Amino acid sequence: MKLILIGFMGSGKTTISQFLGQQLAEPVLDLDREIERQQQQTIPQIFAQSGEKGFRQIEHDVLQQSIGFSGILATGGGTPLRADNLQLLRQAGVPVILLVASPAETYRRLQQQDNRPLGNKLDVAGIRQLQRDRQPFYDRCADVSIMTDDRTPAEITQEIIKYLQK
Repeated sequence: MKLILIGFMGSGKTTISQFLGQQLAEPVLDLDREIERQQQQTIPQIFAQSGEKGFRQIEHDVLQQSIGFSGILATGGGTPLRADNLQLLRQAGVPVILLVASPAETYRRLQQQDNRPLGNKLDVAGIRQLQRDRQPFYDRCADVSIMTDDRTPAEITQEIIKYLQK
């Protein structure tokens, strides 16, 4: 594996992973898309059928299968919340990059999507609180944090590439 992207929903993990994959000529594995592929259901369908606890178990199983992937891994926003996932991410032996967006920017981005079972129910204050709750988990496994507000995917990608070259 080349690197792992973590961060809150709407922080840009999927978009940036695609840009990095193109720039670095590396394959990309988006954990949420892999879950959907394996389960043959969308994330909202899995949440509706199995609840968050059931989804998090599926997420863990797919992460465990994917941790040896040779390329760029984009995780789900809640992936680092489980201790066993946190351990897998920390022991992967590759840079773990945390993408960060402000609550207001996250809210704006989530309004453009309808596939976020947790995020689509939140206002800016709810997003701020959930980000605060999750931050300690992100901090435990991130090697570096990169702010994504008011920046293009190309700019963020270049910053990550510079970080990798150090």
